[in-house]
Amino acid sequence: MSQGILCATAAGRKESGMYFDLTEFGARLKDLRTTRGLTQEKLSEELGVSWDHLCRVERGNRGCSLDLVIEIAAYFGVSTDYLLLGKRVNQIENQKRLLAVIGVLTEIAKNLQ
Repeated sequence: MSQGILCATAAGRKESGMYFDLTEFGARLKDLRTTRGLTQEKLSEELGVSWDHLCRVERGNRGCSLDLVIEIAAYFGVSTDYLLLGKRVNQIENQKRLLAVIGVLTEIAKNLQ
C-alpha cells in the first residue's frame, strides 16, 4: 500500500495531485541509481548513509531528511521536485525563456546608454 503525504502547498486541494509518496520516491531513487549502474552499497557510501537505510528508502519503508533529499538531487543532477513529486523540469523550455529574458534585458541596457 502506498504511503502518501499531502504537500503543505496543496493542503485542501486534493485535485491538484501534489502528494509525496514514499514508495514512488523510492522507485525514482532506485531508477536513478540503476540507470547509473550503481549498487546500493556504492550509492550509500557516496551519500554517507547506511546500506540498510538506503534499502528501506528505495522500498518506500522509510523517509529521509531534507538534507539527504537535496544531496541525492545534487548527486544525480535532478530537481528535488522530481525526487519528491515526480515532476520533471523542462530544461529546454526554461533555457528558451531565460534567453528571451536576456535578449529583452540586453535591449533595455542598449536603450539606456
